[in-house]
Amino acid sequence: MSVVVGTPAWVVDTKHPLGEGGFGAVYRAKEHSPAQGQSARDAAAKLMLLKDPVNKESFNEEIRMLEKVKGHESIIEFYGKEVQGDKGWMFLEMATGGELFDRLIDSGSLSERAAWPYAKAICSALKHCYDSGVAHRDLKLENVMLSADDPNAVRLIDFGLAVSLNMKDGKVIETILDDNAGTQAYRAPEVYNRKGYSALKVDVWAMGIVLFSLCSGFFPVQEAKDDDWRYKRLAKDQSKKIGSCESIFKTYKRTCPFSPSLKALVDGMLTINPAKRLSIDEMCDSEWLANPPAQPIKSGGIVYRGVDGGDDDDMEEEFSVPDDAIPLERQRAKRLDPSALIDEGAGGMMVDEA
Repeated sequence: MSVVVGTPAWVVDTKHPLGEGGFGAVYRAKEHSPAQGQSARDAAAKLMLLKDPVNKESFNEEIRMLEKVKGHESIIEFYGKEVQGDKGWMFLEMATGGELFDRLIDSGSLSERAAWPYAKAICSALKHCYDSGVAHRDLKLENVMLSADDPNAVRLIDFGLAVSLNMKDGKVIETILDDNAGTQAYRAPEVYNRKGYSALKVDVWAMGIVLFSLCSGFFPVQEAKDDDWRYKRLAKDQSKKIGSCESIFKTYKRTCPFSPSLKALVDGMLTINPAKRLSIDEMCDSEWLANPPAQPIKSGGIVYRGVDGGDDDDMEEEFSVPDDAIPLERQRAKRLDPSALIDEGAGGMMVDEA
């Protein structure tokens, strides 16, 4: 079945959800009556329950964040909204290439050259968010969508946890938060500080998790607090001036396979002390992001993995994910049952499926 929602109207396919998350469900939609001379747009229709004031405020805040960050090629485009009773719909650009998470699962891990376009685009999107006064706060592999038309294009999605940053004279200034929003594997260490934390670098830490995972095939830590022994060891090593990449791979008795410039970037992003962590601008201006890896990089006799983007890994020894590393599957977000959201009162007229 389908639902006709809104004015102008969208036809929403409610039978086949594209996905569910902690804040709603997403369905495929098509523009019912496009403007004269225009083709009907496809859209992702996100349905949220607005039964209590908190959910309603979350719905309105996400739309406000999307409107603040509009206009960037790597951020999902917001088409419009519709509220009908206790159901809220938002209509977003349709990203047709699946999640970056699935791209990584299919490959196991990516060469530096394969990971570079994704990282470059995501970092650019994050900088645009910060320049617009927004912190995303839920950057993760599942929240980066790919395009079937352009294999290197990405769309940053899901601004449900995004917050406005304080601004002065058009520049972001210190913004203190006191919640622990985010996804477990990606939350920055300072989020757990009960006295409050700065919002300015939490997305840099999350980007470090994303980039490390893309190029290694596993997550560096389960959670950035002392309950996770891997994180506890990382903190101890950083106190001894040992970088994150060296520390994490040493945990598995491996040599870090990253090129020197990638290692420096990831070390800077996964610095536990936020005062010493790279800023958004420093991250975007890093040597590794400046130019796509094009040729094998040799240092001390080592040829770094996949730098030339060829079919084979460019290491002297074949790379493999350590058996006892944190597997990627354990970090996927939980999904909601779509039946909890869709019923006969889903906020629209029921029509037969085409």
